[in-house]
Amino acid sequence: MTAMSANSDPPNPPALVGDAPLSHGVDPSITAHAAAGEAAAGSVAAGGLKRQPPAWSSPLEALILVARGYTFRTGVVVSSVVGTLLSAVNEGSVIASGHPSISTWVRVATNYAVPFVVASIGYLTPFRSSTRSGRVP
Repeated sequence: MTAMSANSDPPNPPALVGDAPLSHGVDPSITAHAAAGEAAAGSVAAGGLKRQPPAWSSPLEALILVARGYTFRTGVVVSSVVGTLLSAVNEGSVIASGHPSISTWVRVATNYAVPFVVASIGYLTPFRSSTRSGRVP
């Protein structure tokens, strides 16, 4: 076993903003905001690096971020717990009786979809930009 000198520490991996590594020419305020957002977001990208959604300013941009999976982990956990509880309370007796109709299953699906949407909005809200960028992330 050899002793390592103080200057031989391995280099830090690049931080991620969205899906692209940070590079030269990035505004330091954006980098600081990204670091704060990563700590709050808690989602992890491949390779163990934290990932946060980019800033968004329009509902279309938010919808694109949801479609790209930025809110998937948070949304699935919340909708699994809340949707199961709502379905058990609201539709449990009909399902247990063995006579659920198509409308019962539509209500069950809604019991899962609504908490997913609410959790996704709650996850994306801190990353909303107050200015319209005119671009899709």
